[in-house]
Amino acid sequence: MNIFFPVLNWGLGHASRSLPLIKSYLYHHHHVICASDGEALAMLRRELPDQTVLQLPGYNIQYDSSYMPINMLRYGPGMLRTIRAEHELTKAIVERHEIDCIISDNRYGCYHADIPSALITHQLQVFTGQKLLDVYIRRQIRSWFKKFSQIWVPDQTPPGNITGDISGIDTSPIEKHYLGIISELNCTAITGKYKAVAILSGPEPQRTHFEDLVMKQLAQSPGDFAIVRGRPDIDDPIRKEGNLTIFPYLKRAALSNLLAQTDLVIARSGYTTLMDLANTGHKAILCPTPGQYEQIYLADRLARHDQCVYQRQENLDLASAFEKIGEVKPIGFGTIPEEATFEERLRDLNGITQEAKSAEAGH
Repeated sequence: MNIFFPVLNWGLGHASRSLPLIKSYLYHHHHVICASDGEALAMLRRELPDQTVLQLPGYNIQYDSSYMPINMLRYGPGMLRTIRAEHELTKAIVERHEIDCIISDNRYGCYHADIPSALITHQLQVFTGQKLLDVYIRRQIRSWFKKFSQIWVPDQTPPGNITGDISGIDTSPIEKHYLGIISELNCTAITGKYKAVAILSGPEPQRTHFEDLVMKQLAQSPGDFAIVRGRPDIDDPIRKEGNLTIFPYLKRAALSNLLAQTDLVIARSGYTTLMDLANTGHKAILCPTPGQYEQIYLADRLARHDQCVYQRQENLDLASAFEKIGEVKPIGFGTIPEEATFEERLRDLNGITQEAKSAEAGH
């Protein structure tokens, strides 16, 4: 099959969770055309050097304010224009590359009326802190996901899921399938070289604010620490500053090797990060991106289940977090991981493709 696989650039999480699916489809000899923008585009091109990775227009949303409605009012109109633009590009890509199906990781404009498509998303509800705005955005999201043939949720089937209420809504008549925990990280949490590894990601300018806070506090803490800056767009060398070892970016295999040298991770509470940590068994200090209410919801939910130490960026105190980490369990503790079913889901789309071709031949 010829698969078009566009990926949202919103930090590196969407590209990270899409890579296992993309690599599996390549392993099974499908032809995959990927696409994204910004840092996610750079990451996909680094991880898939022999594959075609096209550039799409960027949403260019920044978290200038910790008050989400202000960010939505400022950047929402541009996001809508981008969705329309990526839809027109998708139609051209489908024709030029003879695409059989589309698998879109949260790019709502990447669908086509004549071929089957799946929307990968864990975020079927949005939390902004304002109920009226939530109602409007959820209605808009519902109108977008109805353009797709299926919805794929990268999570375990409830109630043992990470996303909670975010992905739990009814999507009828669009089929919804849970893919299980998806992560390429293959390591075990152990007490090793580093007291903790900080993984930085997310939209600017908050990523840089978080980096500055983490580096300052870790530099004043006893022990050795590693910091992964999450910048695939730069080629800076690895550097050592006192008790800090700083990596500009690590491919997924190298990140696994690094995490095999610690049992504690400091990170945003982005969903892909949570899937990774649920897979590896690391304990976590989670600090949501200010203004990103989904991350606040997820961190708060895990903290209520004693599965993380949750701190807000404006009150970040890693010294106190280190004292509390012995009281919590790893993310996903006590749940039995389900087998990922994304290859079966591709067969579903292939079945829709064959049915469409048969119907067309019948006419």
